[in-house]
Amino acid sequence: MDIEQIYQKTGYLDSNFRLFHVIDQTRKTFDYHYHDFHKILIFLQGNVSYIIEGMQYALQPNDIILVQAGEIHKPIIHDDSVYDRIIIYVSPDFFEQSRKDGSDLFRCFQQSRERHSGLVRVPNWDHTPFATVCRDLAVSYQSREYASELYQQIKLMEFLILINRLTEQENFQGADAITANPVVQRMLKYINDHLTENDLSVDRIAGEAFLNRSYLMHLFKAETGYTIGKYISEKRLFLARSCISKGMSVTDACYHSGFKNYASFYYAYKNKYGASPTQKPDRCSWQ
Repeated sequence: MDIEQIYQKTGYLDSNFRLFHVIDQTRKTFDYHYHDFHKILIFLQGNVSYIIEGMQYALQPNDIILVQAGEIHKPIIHDDSVYDRIIIYVSPDFFEQSRKDGSDLFRCFQQSRERHSGLVRVPNWDHTPFATVCRDLAVSYQSREYASELYQQIKLMEFLILINRLTEQENFQGADAITANPVVQRMLKYINDHLTENDLSVDRIAGEAFLNRSYLMHLFKAETGYTIGKYISEKRLFLARSCISKGMSVTDACYHSGFKNYASFYYAYKNKYGASPTQKPDRCSWQ
């Protein structure tokens, strides 16, 4: 099974980071999904667009996609061209440790959200350190040499430092999405700003947008791949799981995340993650 398909189903990471060099020789279809960890995709080759929270980007070789934990996304493969990419999954703990060490390597993700662009396009790629570091990362995926895991971690940190230095520059601009419906983007922001309120409903959102309920539902599904209700539920489940992982009680996490009652939360959580909120989810296979 494809690495991305494994992780969209489990969403669980059992180490600080994992790196894969994935090459698809045949055209594949991916569903919308999200992870409990952060994702970096370095696009190498193919005819691919990438959708993150309703914003679609047309990828060019060496583009870097930054997807925060909980952000709903998927690639769209347009033809039978080879789809070549490096995928890096990074746990929140990895970035938390970098903050403790005095360097906030997560800053590039925060800036991507502030700039409303999840795509980093590096000018003059071949003449920058990015080219060398990314080649080293790709080679490290297959390496079994002495201290190969440590070497991979060093290269990942070097890569993250380069991204942060680039995005910290005053004249840096994130690449624009080719499609991003402004109405849907406002609704996504409204939903996420009011996610913890248990009276958040389709009618309330439609009223906020001054749009017909049926039209809004159709538009939202067309742009995000989710119904409004499903999107809200997925975001609340992610928030609840994050709260539980940080030590909040299961009951408090349920109501803090906007669920109206524990029974519906328990059922949705178990259906989504394959375990009750009080259980640790099974670790997925890396094979």
